[in-house]
Amino acid sequence: MMDPYTLAVFSNAYPASERDSSGVHIRKMVERLIEKGVHVKVAAKTSRSVLGYLPFYLSSLRLARDPSVDILQAHYIPHSSLVPWLLKGERPFIIKFHGDDGRIFPYRNALYRAITRSMIHRADFILAVSEEIRGRLITLLGAEPDRVEAISSGVNTGRYLPMDREACRITWGLPLERPILLFMGRLHPWKGVNEIVRAAGDHPDCLFIVAGPGQVPDHPPNCQFPGMIQPQSAVSLINAADIGILPSYTEGISNFLMECLACSVPVIATGVGGTPELVRDMTTGILIPPHDTAALSTAVRWMKEHPDERTRMGERGRQDMAERYDEGMLVDRMIRIHRRLLDGDQERRNSGRDRFREVR
Repeated sequence: MMDPYTLAVFSNAYPASERDSSGVHIRKMVERLIEKGVHVKVAAKTSRSVLGYLPFYLSSLRLARDPSVDILQAHYIPHSSLVPWLLKGERPFIIKFHGDDGRIFPYRNALYRAITRSMIHRADFILAVSEEIRGRLITLLGAEPDRVEAISSGVNTGRYLPMDREACRITWGLPLERPILLFMGRLHPWKGVNEIVRAAGDHPDCLFIVAGPGQVPDHPPNCQFPGMIQPQSAVSLINAADIGILPSYTEGISNFLMECLACSVPVIATGVGGTPELVRDMTTGILIPPHDTAALSTAVRWMKEHPDERTRMGERGRQDMAERYDEGMLVDRMIRIHRRLLDGDQERRNSGRDRFREVR
């Protein structure tokens, strides 16, 4: 049984309810930490409105000043890390980069770069969701390699697991024999939604389900847009599909792809960001270039024409997620980092007391 400690979590994305998917992976991390005996206090922005930053920063100020907190951890940089960056004091301070905050934001202009570098310099440890982002932080922003570790949010392989495909299709009212491809995420051009719609026109025999919030584009009749899927319903919809699809232009590491693979559903995805770490090309899925509708359409055709290999891809994907991306295993790694930082903090305090005795 480990010694208990109190962790303060700051996040500007966090679900407001069980039906809200915004920042749901942060809430899952918090729940896992609590299960493992960590005391966790959270300051979070649960509103999608910009006005939600006011109560978020007020709660962040209260939490950062809480004397019971042993270690501070901010998610999504720089918005969530601003207050703990200023008020960390002598306590260990961790920042975690999740995607565009490490791939796009720091490089937009000199000011954003300077802010990010300052937070990296002040942090005691840095987490990144992928090795690709870890490399960027080191080579482009000057992070010290031994203070940066890649730990993704992971996937609950006990919840996301293979289910009977026919039963799942009946539940959702979907055709039993037709090939089904599934996208889940924001309906944003950066997610490759336009490429999905164009590829759907090449494959009228397939059904393309494009699920998520946003503006629905013009599309052929073999596309369905069911809107936001509640987190508790996602596992059965994933299992209703033959193939997961994510032709995004930029990506940290995709929770949707992890969930598909954990359910033994192979994927087609662009080889951007951390996706090549997650998807092994022609082993657990197919990687294609971004902005390439022809390559996407070709990958869909290959998946249709090779059902046995598609099944094997899914099985290997499930094994991969259990061995490399199970969220419980990754939370254990995070706790080991917390303990190492706290042990080092205690050593510094003891050393300071020893020096004080020597002076006396």
